[in-house]
Formats: sequence, C-alpha cells, structure tokens
Amino acid sequence: MKLLALRICEHDSNFTYFDGEKLSYLKTERKYQIKHHGVQDLHKWEDIVEEQWGIRSKDLDEIAIVFDPWKYNLSCRQEEFFPAIENYKDFPADCKVTRVNHHYAHHLSCWPIIDNPQDKLGFVIDGFGDLHNSWSVFKNNQLVERGDLIKHGSLGQEMLEAGYKFPLQCNPLDNAGSLMALQSYGNIDIEFLAFIQQFDIYNVHKLFNYKWYVHKQNPLDWIRTIHHYVPTILLQLFKAHGPGTTDPICYSGGVALNVAWNSVLKRNYPNIYIPPHANDEGLSLGAMEYLRIKHNLPKFNLPNFPFCQSDEAPKSILRDKAMNKIVDILSQGKVIGWYQGNGEIGPRALGNRSILADPRNPHMKKRVNEIKFRLDYRPFGASTINPHAMKSPYMLFAEHFDSSKYPAVAHIDNTCRHHTTDNNSLLNELIQNYYNKTGCDTLLNTSLNVMGKPLVSNFGDAWSILTEFPLDGLVYGGELYLK
Repeated sequence: MKLLALRICEHDSNFTYFDGEKLSYLKTERKYQIKHHGVQDLHKWEDIVEEQWGIRSKDLDEIAIVFDPWKYNLSCRQEEFFPAIENYKDFPADCKVTRVNHHYAHHLSCWPIIDNPQDKLGFVIDGFGDLHNSWSVFKNNQLVERGDLIKHGSLGQEMLEAGYKFPLQCNPLDNAGSLMALQSYGNIDIEFLAFIQQFDIYNVHKLFNYKWYVHKQNPLDWIRTIHHYVPTILLQLFKAHGPGTTDPICYSGGVALNVAWNSVLKRNYPNIYIPPHANDEGLSLGAMEYLRIKHNLPKFNLPNFPFCQSDEAPKSILRDKAMNKIVDILSQGKVIGWYQGNGEIGPRALGNRSILADPRNPHMKKRVNEIKFRLDYRPFGASTINPHAMKSPYMLFAEHFDSSKYPAVAHIDNTCRHHTTDNNSLLNELIQNYYNKTGCDTLLNTSLNVMGKPLVSNFGDAWSILTEFPLDGLVYGGELYLK
C-alpha cells in the first residue's frame, strides 16, 4: 500500500510518503531554501513528489491532506468536522483523498515520541486550525473541547499580532518566537498582573487588548507581564481536563514551541510529550498516522528520527583525528558550521545543521550575530552534556544558565533554550571531547543558516555560508574546510 500525506497552504508545507515499507519526510522550505515555503498551487504538489520520490497520484492508494480550502476559494463546509472528511472531492488527485482535521493531525503527529497518541490526553494550541479553531483538547480518541478564534481568541494569533508593536524585523510568521525573546527585556507590572488574572483561555483576545495598558506607554512591560501570566492560563486548561501529575500528556501546535511556557508545564507535568515538529511542519506526519490507523498498518518507523529530512547526507564519516582538530579550533574561539547526516525535523538545530562556538567567550554572541545577521536581543541556544540539565532532546525547554559562566548563550533573564545531546551521538562525542580539553560541558548551538533563510539542506547551501559570511570553518561529514 502506497500512501501520501500532505500539508500544503501558504506556509510550512511538508509531505510524508509511505512506499509500503518505509516512510520519507520532506519539508519544502529546505528543498527550495525559502523560509516557511508554502505550496500555493493545488497542482504543484504533484510535481514536487514526482521529482522527490518518482510518484504521481495515480500510483497511490490514498492521500491524506491537511489544508485551508478558503485559501483556494473552495467550499468551507463542515469546518467543525472530526476526525476527517472521507472521499474529499475538492482536492485534485487521481486517487482517494481524505481531509484530516488540522488539530487532530497535530495531536497524532506525536507518534514518533509516544505510542498511540490517539489514546492519550492531548492539547493542541496554535494560531488557528480549520477556519476558527484556535485550540483543541483530545481524550480517548475523542474531541472533547475546542476554542474559537472569534469567540475566545488565540494565543498564537495574539502573539503574532502583539509582535507588530515592536521592531522585531523578522518574517511575521516568526513574530511569536522573536517576541518570546524580546519580552525578557521588560519588567513585570504587579498592578497589571493582578488586573489580567480575570482572563483565561476563553477570553485571550481580551487579555492581549492593549487598551488596558496603553496609558502606561511601556509596551515591553505590557508583553512581559502577559507572557509571565500565560502559563497560569495553560495550567488552568490542563487541570480542567483532569490529568494526574504523572499522566502522559501530548502537547502540540505552534504555541508548543514557546520554551518559557513549556518549562512551566514540564515542572507541573513531567510526562508531557512535545514533538520537535510541534508547529505545522508536523501535520503530514499526523495525517499519515491517521491513514496508518485507518488501514490497520503496523506502527511506522521514521528512520533516524529526529534527523529525518529528505535532504543531502554526507558520505564521509568524521574520524578521531579530525574530531580532535575541531575541538582545538573551537577552543581557540573559532566558529564552525557543523553538517552531519540528514537534517533535523522541526525549526530547532539539534546538532546536524548547526553553527557551533564556545559559550564562555563574552564576545561570541556579537560574533555569531554578525555571521547570521541576527538582532542583538535574540538569544542563542546551547547543546550540553550536563547530566543535571532538564532533559530537552528537541530544544523545547529553557534552563537556568549562569551568565558569568556562559555569557554567549545566557539570555538577559539567565535562561537558555537548551538541547541535551542524548539523541545525537556524534555531537555528544564532540562536546565530551571538548569538555575533556576545556572543562566546558556546553557549546553554543544555533541553526546553520543566515537571517531569513531556512536550515541548509546540501553541501552547496553550507558552502555558501562558509564563503560568503565570516564563518571560520565548515565540517561536512568527515571533511573539514577552514578559511
């Protein structure tokens, strides 16, 4: 049986293909090197999958699609559907098509990190899913509650809109993530904090209404106070659906990329499962899981997850001698690009498409910002072998980092979005060798790209960064290139 799952629309298109034996995954932004690339044409997707995997829709048994029909002037009937619309006729394909509920696809996309997510309690919170759905709660494979964009508001959408009040200088789709960094520069307004405690998940649009604060004329304090309060709202929603403190919980949607909020949830619910592809780039994986369940197929295996992009993997392997040289280079304050295996799924660099540097160097943040054309207020992530760090295999949590010890990665609030390296043996080995030489158990780790571009996906992309920007070196598989 050959199956294809698609997320197309205006941003973050991604495809998952099952050829009867194995799964393959592609996020189109990596292929075309266009950040948040979206397949806008309802027919273009077929040319992409033919080029990538040599198939057309006539070769498939079924397609599962997650998309926004109103973007294509198609009918918006049955927008409250769950879990799927079978025999969906509005999508052009020469095989059967099933349209899967957007939020349900998010929920099911947790399958690479937890078995049978459909049987687990799940929360999905994003900008909006199908039409006006801004959040959903799933329990025992049933939709038990959903939020409405118009009636209740949306955390994801409100963070995006709030970003327009600040000089973020980024793609609007990155507003929420950039604002997560910038809000740390404000102060919590105690009086305003007491006022907004009247709001919850059912009136988020009122929470973010700037008219409550405009008289004080300090937008940074406004967003800092709201950002500080949002975890209380999330915990209220979680507790309302009755999980025990040790019960497994699936959490996904674009809002689940907020590491500050995630860290509060993690402390209260240690068995929370958040996939690295929590945003829309996981939707095709969730839609494919819907087809697997529907056709009663064995559990899928996504090879080398989370390093499963259909991109270029080096053929050469890093040897000990080269490893030692790289450790020496990093300890000398050099900045290197690090390209290994296949690219990671999700927006965070987990050590296969990374820029690495010494986090102890007080000038390193400025240096890497110059390489990436990054604004100074945005912090860098880190990869660490520290056994005491909160487990964060997908860089989805924040930990306290002493700014006097790690000035290049500690944010203004002395936290860092960190990655624990248990899921990347080669990076783990590199940092272990670095620790043996320097006593430092951490490296600055940011994505191997420059501002406005996605993570690189082939040698040519990486080589361009080395040659066109002030990067000191590039490690591509087992090859080391130095300037």
